[in-house]
Amino acid sequence: MKKFYNEILNETSYTETLDNGLSLVVLHKEKNVNTSAYLAFPYGSLNINQVSDNGEVTSFNPGLAHFLEHKLFENHNGMDVMERFSELSCNVNAFTSYNETVYYFNTARQDIQEPLDLLLDFVQELNITEASVEKEKKIIIEELHMYHQMPESRLMYETFQALYHSHPVKFDIGGSDESVMAITREELEQCYRLNYHPSKSILVIVTSLDPESVCALVKANQAKKQFSLPIKLSDVKADEPDDVVSTEKIVPMDIQSSKMTYAFKLKPQALTELQSATLEWQLKMGMELLFTSLNPDYENWIRSGLIHDYFGYDIEINTDYWYAMFYGETEDKEAFVSLIDRVLSSDIKPLLPYLKQLKRRYLSYTYRLMDDQDDYAIHYLRNAFFKLSIEDTIRIIDELSEESVLKAMETLKTDKRSVVIIQKA
Repeated sequence: MKKFYNEILNETSYTETLDNGLSLVVLHKEKNVNTSAYLAFPYGSLNINQVSDNGEVTSFNPGLAHFLEHKLFENHNGMDVMERFSELSCNVNAFTSYNETVYYFNTARQDIQEPLDLLLDFVQELNITEASVEKEKKIIIEELHMYHQMPESRLMYETFQALYHSHPVKFDIGGSDESVMAITREELEQCYRLNYHPSKSILVIVTSLDPESVCALVKANQAKKQFSLPIKLSDVKADEPDDVVSTEKIVPMDIQSSKMTYAFKLKPQALTELQSATLEWQLKMGMELLFTSLNPDYENWIRSGLIHDYFGYDIEINTDYWYAMFYGETEDKEAFVSLIDRVLSSDIKPLLPYLKQLKRRYLSYTYRLMDDQDDYAIHYLRNAFFKLSIEDTIRIIDELSEESVLKAMETLKTDKRSVVIIQKA
């Protein structure tokens, strides 16, 4: 294994690429009691239209990545996977996001061979039947309905529906009733074959155990298996218009108080991953200066009822979709929209001296990530998929300047906008 020691962070990691292409990373934490293992694939809910090197395009139903995550826990050699992990004193789970699917366990055991083998084995073998697929559809649709009864979840879903015509971000991670019902066993198997090859995965293990011994366990497991050759894939770029779908949308629900978003659809630019991450941090810092207690007017907004505890913003700068979003709990749409417009157009220069304080805050947060083994592992693997590192994050924050934040905020275009309200029925 290759050993990397970061003197500034006082962190040691070990890396190895196995013969089948699987990337193994051991984040060695000598004082840790628990071990966490995360097996991740850069395949999530956004990857529904893919093209291979030979030009063959494959389209999947929205929600397929989440459906596949559910099915992999089922019927591994007749074993209940979750029950077996519990018997081994391990917590096991998985999650699907826009860009990745991750399977993981954590344990205080010193002997991790069996849970590590089990993690690799059940994820690297898909064994499903037509009947089990049909049964799972009802479970997932019930889950979707449950989330849509939650006003915050429904608000985010309706906001993306209002912003995007065709980009996959418009779909719920779990899909829709229609898309889930359309999923077939053959589609799941094809998706698995294309996206779950070891060469596309990364296994991140945070542990105090000897890294070479951990590596030997993984190699022994993989040496027993045969895999077909991987197929190189890329996403088909969505043909997304600049305009929003709807400038205003009202959804009635049985809730105590209305919630709303005021969102801006931004036009993506051709940037590298590092440039995108840098711009996102610059915009995030600008928003923090304008819309938190660092702004002297913030207390007045609270006292006057313009904002409440449920108030915040979100910035996303990705490869092919950008947006800025504000959300709040209010019955006065016009007042909320007016506040955001007024503050965005205000002079940020008097607030820029607070940038040093913000940088210290977020640098501290980034350093603290490494004290939480689960956050550390997830942050590491997500960065790895985008060819970035924790060191890149630290460098971006450290090099942020007043000029760069000012320039980023000046380029924030807010003409493509949408208001979505979850209104008291």
